Amino acid sequence: MNSVGDASQAATDKAGLASPRYQTLLVGLLGVNMGIVFLDRNAFNLLAPMIQPEFGLSNTQIGMITGVLAATWALSSFGLNRLADITGKSKMLLIVATVIFSLSSISSGLALGFLTLLAARALMGLAEGGLPPLSTHIVSSEVSPERRGLAIGVLSTVGINAIPMLGPIIIVGIGALYGWREAFWIAGIPGLIMASLIWMFVRNPPQSIAKADRPKGSVGPLLKLRNIRFTMSIATLNMTFFAGFLGFMPLYLVNVLGLSNEMMGVILTSQAAVGIGTGFLFPMLSDRVGRKAAIIAGYAIGAAGVLLLALSDGALPLVFAGTILAGTGAMGTGILIMVVVPGESAPAHLKATAMGFNAAVGEMLGAGAMPIVIGMFADEFGLSILPWFLAVVCVLLCLVTLGLRETAPKLVARAQPA
Repeated sequence: MNSVGDASQAATDKAGLASPRYQTLLVGLLGVNMGIVFLDRNAFNLLAPMIQPEFGLSNTQIGMITGVLAATWALSSFGLNRLADITGKSKMLLIVATVIFSLSSISSGLALGFLTLLAARALMGLAEGGLPPLSTHIVSSEVSPERRGLAIGVLSTVGINAIPMLGPIIIVGIGALYGWREAFWIAGIPGLIMASLIWMFVRNPPQSIAKADRPKGSVGPLLKLRNIRFTMSIATLNMTFFAGFLGFMPLYLVNVLGLSNEMMGVILTSQAAVGIGTGFLFPMLSDRVGRKAAIIAGYAIGAAGVLLLALSDGALPLVFAGTILAGTGAMGTGILIMVVVPGESAPAHLKATAMGFNAAVGEMLGAGAMPIVIGMFADEFGLSILPWFLAVVCVLLCLVTLGLRETAPKLVARAQPA
């Protein structure tokens, strides 16, 4: 074993559990890497007000570009994580995918029109899609169950909220000063750096079941589980909201409410800043109050936010408040819906597969298909329908979540007879 591997192995205590120091390092590195993934994913939508007039794109085409990334992201979510369960080489898969998505981001800046941009974003989704559930799988494999929500909360805070918060400032800022192509090129560089750091400091997580002893099958056994069937629906609704909010909110703020690109960037940055707190708070609280309660609370707040936004009439205080509250559901509870609950609901040998499969379904049906539907309705009836559409999604998600069986380890242990 090389010196890097020796250092990683030394981070394991006598009980076979990762040391607190290594757990902190792991969550930090994978959180930053996940943040770069979402920064790159959101870059197109942040730059859409600049790209749309240059290429003459309709709202439907904007939805198609957003949707194709989600569709290939879905394939990667399942394929990469299934491969991790089969091979046990989670670390190597994480590194290779990080390098590929970084190069794909750079290629987005070379697009010549709608079709080449569509192809570039499709390639990026194929590389990026498996990374969030794979990262969550690695972290949850190294952290004790009673602290899993806290660790995932930190991972989510850094990866889904803190780093992407820089997008409206950096991506829009570079695009406004130098051009949208340059913004794509710069966005691809940090991933190459993170791939090197992961190779040096992260170990491959231990396998809970020997390969020869693992039961056969993958998706079939998962579909027999009640929670997996429910989380598929919840993940679809979650990604519908996520894609609708991130995919069209910049255009809504600029084209419907009449804000400048700079003010749009400030508002979305403010929302992302609040998301840092909610991304940590909701997963942490879910260890105590349960995953179901946290998810329902987050999306109830999100519903109030989009309704406030719809009634704001462009008044800046209401636009700020509505946008900030609107993102609470997806930013605060998305990682619980997409990976934590399905991972806790599946047997050990299918843990990564369950995370990836659930994310794939949500991405394909929610983020893949629904942005096209939203774009078509916006072309037909106007983009002002966006917040009303998102409000309906929030209500449906809360209702479906009621059917989940609780998976938080503390609550499950408390419910079992002594």
